[in-house]
Amino acid sequence: MKTSLQEMKRKAGFKSAHAFAESIPMNPITYTQYKQGIRNFTLEKAWEFADLLGCSLDELAGRQCPPEGVSAPGPGEASLASAYRDLSDEGREVAVNVVAGMRSTYPQEPGSDGMAAEEAV
Repeated sequence: MKTSLQEMKRKAGFKSAHAFAESIPMNPITYTQYKQGIRNFTLEKAWEFADLLGCSLDELAGRQCPPEGVSAPGPGEASLASAYRDLSDEGREVAVNVVAGMRSTYPQEPGSDGMAAEEAV
């Protein structure tokens, strides 16, 4: 996160670590420890930094949203995943087997970017 923190600080118009630290207020040495990865962020501190820098927690952490290679969920996937989580272990096994059987009957259309059944749950 140290690289993203420095980049976000610059994008927000802070010319120096000292100026940013004073705006929080925070000891500049403490800020430098966050920037260098010596000190870990609490979630609350990350929120504070993100709010002050006008960025999301994902941006502050250098995370692309969604991460590369992960497609956004399609319609019904969240509902399916929620229903799966509510099942017993035995019910989950049955659900996975049913979906696996459906693959041969209802194959994914070419060019579709849907997720495999195991990934959706």
